[in-house]
Amino acid sequence: MSPQDQETRISDEESDFRSTTEYYERWLNIYKATMGRLIEMPAVGPAREKSERTMKGLSTFINLYAAGMDINSNLQGVFTEAMRRVQEKTAKDMEGEISPDKYKEFYRIWMETYSEAFKEYSKSDHFVSDLGKLNSCLIDFQQNNREMIEENFLKPMNLPTKKEIVEIYKELYSLKKTVKELVREIKELKENK
Repeated sequence: MSPQDQETRISDEESDFRSTTEYYERWLNIYKATMGRLIEMPAVGPAREKSERTMKGLSTFINLYAAGMDINSNLQGVFTEAMRRVQEKTAKDMEGEISPDKYKEFYRIWMETYSEAFKEYSKSDHFVSDLGKLNSCLIDFQQNNREMIEENFLKPMNLPTKKEIVEIYKELYSLKKTVKELVREIKELKENK
């Protein structure tokens, strides 16, 4: 492959990546300008609370999706950069007759280059920030889901919620502790008689 072909290929890959990133950013901006505003709109009427919880759930899902897409977009950039580095390192070696040794060397370079690129990315503040945001959004989403399940399924079926079970465990622990203290006091009284 000629150097011009390689430059054209790299340019095409970068433009594909940029167009994907631009598409995602446009989608997110349009969402915030349309549906995002609907979610922020206060609910009215007898089902106001339920409607607000549902909108909050949709909002937590969209936040989780957006955080996931941010990480995917950044990983795509790392993949593209790593492949560019591999092409730079192996362009001359892959010309001419291809032998098993050349394939082994290409594989070794490929593994080292990708490992290096991902180590650099994983040590970056940007990665830590994105991962923190994703985890935060995931926790919010899971918590909202748990609340919605409790509200819409467990309570109507008269089943205990997690909060109620925790309260029962606390009460049980307190009762066991009291019983142990009373047993100990009874033993002491019997010994003192």
